[in-house]
Amino acid sequence: MQDKEIENITIINTYVKNKNDVTFEICLDSAIDDSCSRFLLSLINDYEEGKWRFEKFNDYIMDTLAETALSKKEREALGERSYSLIKQSIKNLNKKKGEIGEIFLYGIMKKYYNALPIVPKIFYKQNTNDYAKGADSVHLTIENQECHLWLGESKIYTNIKSAIDEAIESIQELLQKNKLNKEKSIITNLNDLELYMKDKKDEISEKNINKIKKILKQEASMDELKKILHIPISIIYQCYITNQYDELSEEYKQKIANFHKDQAKIIIKKIAEKLGSIHNIHEIKFHIILFPVPEKNKIENDFIKNLGAFSND
Repeated sequence: MQDKEIENITIINTYVKNKNDVTFEICLDSAIDDSCSRFLLSLINDYEEGKWRFEKFNDYIMDTLAETALSKKEREALGERSYSLIKQSIKNLNKKKGEIGEIFLYGIMKKYYNALPIVPKIFYKQNTNDYAKGADSVHLTIENQECHLWLGESKIYTNIKSAIDEAIESIQELLQKNKLNKEKSIITNLNDLELYMKDKKDEISEKNINKIKKILKQEASMDELKKILHIPISIIYQCYITNQYDELSEEYKQKIANFHKDQAKIIIKKIAEKLGSIHNIHEIKFHIILFPVPEKNKIENDFIKNLGAFSND
């Protein structure tokens, strides 16, 4: 390739920071629209001795649990006592199978996007008796000294079509002004935002810290919020392709990549159809995160079993 050709290549920022030292292999990480505001992150687990690695996935969920179910102060108080962290986290859980999706997304946001978990949503729901619909995850990323707000939606379904439909419906509700104001209120009422900003003072200027605080105020315009808003849509789904293979072959990867590209196009089309009337929807960046599993019921049953093992100690 000539030097001139190299100079003309545009490197698209998909916001994924870590692409090598990660738990699950990245099958695809790319923009999927001309405006570079719609992205696809396709992740896959590997196999061992001819079987999909359920134990690796289960360990990932349990290791991530404390990020979602404990506040920053609680985690710091328990320090490096990982066993105590998990036991305390389980006390804050509803022990619902659907929480696997929330825990998974929290881990992906932290590990792949270097995101700060500003609101531990499971902790918040359990400690306020608040079961109203809202974002499944709330994170901040720092991009060129500026804060970006991430409000995530997670699903774990047998059928990916049903998962997509439910996710779009949830996002449509989330993007209503009263729901967004509620999310802003949760963020500003918890101390975690201040604590994280102190930790990141070398990466973000005081001017930009004040800017994000201003945007998060109730009286601030939603137009300003949408300029920094990202919505990750995480879907764990039962996959017939994954069931057909016993190793992480190039053929398997290509089939998953093709399938995920097709599903991403469906999601982008539904966003345009269902959310197109929302003012400044084009300002919001959507990140589609797809993860195939061979058997959804086993994932859920293993999760409940693992929780029970710690609860009974």
